[in-house]
Amino acid sequence: SLVHDDIEDGDTVRRGRPTVWALWGIPQALNAGDALYAIAHLALLRLAERNLPPRTVIAALDLFDRTCLRLTEGQYLDIRFEAEENVTIESYLKMVEGKTAALLAAACELGALVADATPAQREHLHQFGRHLGLGFQIQDDILGIWGDPQVTGKPASSDILQHKKTLPILHGLRQSEPLHHLLAQPDLTPDDAARAAAMLEASGSRDWTADKAREQIEAALEALDQADVRGPAADGLRELAQGLSGRNR
Repeated sequence: SLVHDDIEDGDTVRRGRPTVWALWGIPQALNAGDALYAIAHLALLRLAERNLPPRTVIAALDLFDRTCLRLTEGQYLDIRFEAEENVTIESYLKMVEGKTAALLAAACELGALVADATPAQREHLHQFGRHLGLGFQIQDDILGIWGDPQVTGKPASSDILQHKKTLPILHGLRQSEPLHHLLAQPDLTPDDAARAAAMLEASGSRDWTADKAREQIEAALEALDQADVRGPAADGLRELAQGLSGRNR
């Protein structure tokens, strides 16, 4: 998914880091993605060297592969949405569920699986990662329009200029017909993007989106409480979730 995201964004340097495809081209970037996929499988197979039961290793591989499939589906939707005229908020959230949310949910559940947590704890930690991923992506949508370029490394209103269908934009399109006409232009200038950002803020889309991000972070923290895990790792997860609220980069 990261390789595809780099290709899709089309930036030679992404947030100050050269991308794989920018250095060696798209064919080698895809080849590197295949290699990383195989390396991840080998890493999971090495769980057997830690005296974990075979059923746990198989369950980890099953979760990993199902997540990779979800990520592929989410990336497909993300690419497709750029060319679609009408994208609903519900469709957008389904797409995010298959990208950031699925990735973090699987990471949290894998940790619980390897630690031999109860099925209930696994589910709660899965939900923690899922809500955390949704909150992260929704906050990222805010930064894609109103983030400080000196901090984010992206141009001002970059998501507007790229015609991305992010959550504040989808909400704003429901509120403002003039905004709809403005964003329908095939080529947007920085002045157009600034006007669109102002219209989104005036329509309440920024505040509405920020509320949605907070709701997801609160749901993540509630799931973590229900998981009833203790220790430095649990404290780190809590700090991570709390730190994502209102982040600026």
